[in-house]
Formats: sequence, structure tokens, C-alpha cells
Amino acid sequence: MYRKTRIVGGRPSLPGDWPFLAAILGGPDEIFYCAGVLISDQWVLTAAHCTGGRKILGDLSEWTIQLGMTRRHSHSFFGRKVKVEKIIRHEMYNNGPVQHDHDIALFKLSEKLTFHEFLLPVCLPPPKMVLKANISCTVIGWGRRNGLEGADYEPTVNEVQVPVLDRDLCNAWLKQKDVNITEGMICAGYEQGGKDACQGDSGGPLLCPMEGYKDRWFVGGIVSWGVECATPSLPGVYVNVPMYTEWIKNNIRTDQLFSSTDDDY
Repeated sequence: MYRKTRIVGGRPSLPGDWPFLAAILGGPDEIFYCAGVLISDQWVLTAAHCTGGRKILGDLSEWTIQLGMTRRHSHSFFGRKVKVEKIIRHEMYNNGPVQHDHDIALFKLSEKLTFHEFLLPVCLPPPKMVLKANISCTVIGWGRRNGLEGADYEPTVNEVQVPVLDRDLCNAWLKQKDVNITEGMICAGYEQGGKDACQGDSGGPLLCPMEGYKDRWFVGGIVSWGVECATPSLPGVYVNVPMYTEWIKNNIRTDQLFSSTDDDY
């Protein structure tokens, strides 16, 4: 079992296709670490396992968020690199009986962003919304497209469409590997395999279309984990974001409340 780290069976994205995709960079050399997704002018949603293991790395200056670009190494006029002010990881991550459960976290940016065509937030789903089985969603990321040792991450965002799976069906498929899907997780993929997220896509979004709107998306899932990669009957597993919409909003609201209080002193 491993963290999802590359797009398999997808195609390259075009500049501006996904203006809310974020790259999470670590260390003074700004090494690509994970993906994330912009949900407001100051917050990026990602996976909890992208925050530095069991304990969050204490020095927030080690983190950089890159936004507004589909090519990781480009120096686009529209691209932004922003430091991190705060990391909020779900309090139950790695504290419950099921491994990988509650794999969700927030990065607060050190400054508020100004939106434009190449830099926009994605919508959050309504709380407790049930993602219907067979709805076609799109997973995006810079992850490797092959599992060869030493393979580099993709310079350009890749995307692939995968259907959301019925929870009972997913559990039946994964029973062979003795793993269980909780209410905090969703599965997406094909019985025949061939298309999936994999190494390097961790923390990136599973984007689902908004009914009645053209080219409008909400983040239905966050790339979390999987067993093998694009293998038949072993679908990708994602954070079930609708189960955490209230957690996301409550944490942002609480932070804003305390931030405004601090400003009074």
C-alpha cells in the first residue's frame, strides 16, 4: 500500500485549465513535495500526509506554495510563490483505528491572493453531499507517469477522468488486500484499470462537475492512497471531501475570528 503519486493513462493539461491547482514545495531548494487545491484567497486544501509525517514540521519557513501555473518549472508572469503562515491537520489523522483515515489538511498562505484568469479558487461541495456512483470526475497532478526507479515528476499537469465507485463495490474489490474504505474515503477508477492517480499526485484534487454549470468544478476528493497503480479492481482512494466541508469551514472561520482578535491588540 502506498501514497498515490502519479497520473496514469491521462493527457497533458493546457495553461489555464486548472487555475486552482497548487504545488507544495519543501525546503530551501523548494523541492516538489505534494499537490493541493486553492479554495479561497488564503487557503489551500491538501492531504494530511503532505504535512510532514506524524508531527508537522515546526519551521513553517520551509514550506512554499506555488500557484497559477500548469508547468512546475515555468516562470510565468501569472505564477505566484507564497510562504505558509499556518498548517491545520485533521485532529483524528493517524489517531484512529483505520490507517489513512481523515487524511486532510489546510495550508494558510502568508498573504491574500488577487484572483485572475490563471489563479482562481475551486468550489467546496455541500456538507455531507453524497457523490453518486458512476459520476465522472477528473484527477489532476504532476506525478510520475511510470513507476521506474528514479523517474522524475512530470513538468506539466496531467489529467485523467475516473468514475466514482459505489462504496460496497470498492470494499468488495479491496477485500483481497485486507483494507477497508471508511465514510471519510471514496474510491474512483475502472474495473479494468489503466487510468489512475499514483506517485506524486498526493494531496491533489479529484474534481467533479457542478450540475447545470459548464466548466464549473467542485473538489469531491483529495488524492490519498492506493494499492498498486492503475491495476484492475484496485481503484484509487481519495478523501471524501463532502464529509469534511464543515471541518474546513469551521477551521477557517475560527482562524479568522482569532486573527481579527489579534489585530485589536
